[in-house]
Amino acid sequence: MSKKYEYKVTAFDAVVLDKDKNKMTKIRDQLQDEMEAHANDGWEFDSQLTFGYVVKETGCFGGSTGKAASTGTLYQLVFKREI
Repeated sequence: MSKKYEYKVTAFDAVVLDKDKNKMTKIRDQLQDEMEAHANDGWEFDSQLTFGYVVKETGCFGGSTGKAASTGTLYQLVFKREI
């Protein structure tokens, strides 16, 4: 019998300051804290996903003009737990 899971997707944006001496350690610690917080609630880390996105301009009546107002990247952590 195959296992069934529920999934939880969370955004992950590490924050470092220009004055931080070891930026990679600070980022790693923030990621570890995020993963431990979910593990304590019964979630298992599954994967990390990266998505690009486009925010499109809208015209006077709310319709899309087809032009990109801005673009960005979204970093997501995926957790799962058996149901």
